[in-house]
Amino acid sequence: MKKESKIIIGIHGLGNKPPKEILEKWWKQAIIDGLKYNRFPETNFDFELVYWADILHLNPIDISEENKIDQPFSEIYSSSHYSTQKEKLKYSSKVKDYLEKYYSNFIVNEVLSLKYPSLTELFIYLHLKDLKTYFSFSTVPYDGKEIQVKEAIINRFLKCLTKHQSKKILLIAHSMGSIIVQDALTEYTSETDIDTYVTIGSPLGQKYVLSKYKPAIEQNLKNKLVVPENILKKWYNLSDLDDQVALYHELSNLYKINSRMVKVEDQIVNNYFTSLGVRNPHKSYGYLRTPEFSQITNKFLIHKPTTILEWIRKIFEK
Repeated sequence: MKKESKIIIGIHGLGNKPPKEILEKWWKQAIIDGLKYNRFPETNFDFELVYWADILHLNPIDISEENKIDQPFSEIYSSSHYSTQKEKLKYSSKVKDYLEKYYSNFIVNEVLSLKYPSLTELFIYLHLKDLKTYFSFSTVPYDGKEIQVKEAIINRFLKCLTKHQSKKILLIAHSMGSIIVQDALTEYTSETDIDTYVTIGSPLGQKYVLSKYKPAIEQNLKNKLVVPENILKKWYNLSDLDDQVALYHELSNLYKINSRMVKVEDQIVNNYFTSLGVRNPHKSYGYLRTPEFSQITNKFLIHKPTTILEWIRKIFEK
């Protein structure tokens, strides 16, 4: 029997990033480290990162040592950036000031809740410029022509899916990446099936984001969004309670099952990623090393297709 071809595909979140080849290497290493730390078999696997930071940012982040301290949260990954305990967040003075300015309880509870729409827009503009640009009518040069930013980013994602459409796919979407996937699979045509989908640190439940899908929600009789039809088996939504982007942890309450009977399965996890002495519960690397994510990955990588004899045996065992 021919061996089933599999691939893990990731899509990163908002903000500028290191060069693609470096970020891709670090994502894969974080997955490998997670399997190792959580005592799952180390398995060779193919991985590709959908990299879209260059569409919005002219130059990637310089990760040289002299520039490392200038990042509020370092984008650098190391296998040592890991803690086994979920300690109280400890911030350096620079990071503390940064968070107090943008992530105070007022901002989180009132601005992102749309109680004050004008302030919400101001917050998005100041801190989440990529998200605002994505939802705007701004254009960028792409493949020799000017197109909307959203279209360019989604096109990049869909090209990757098409390239691997003959394979069994585990798709990981971090942060804003989950918004891109949601739009790509519901607003655009894709013939690529996704075996298993994992959202990590997703803002899909934030009211600001949901407001962009209001027409779709209102058209649904159950007042819910629908799990994209391309998802064949599972959609796992992983979030840390301290993650200040994944503020809503129960996407299963918002998404109706699709025709394949796939529903959102929410899991609260502990994101222990630390860098420069700071724990960052939103960081992709930390999510990729959680026991829950490693278990999902292990199941995807080692699962063998059911043979006809096994299928017949299971029928008689019932």
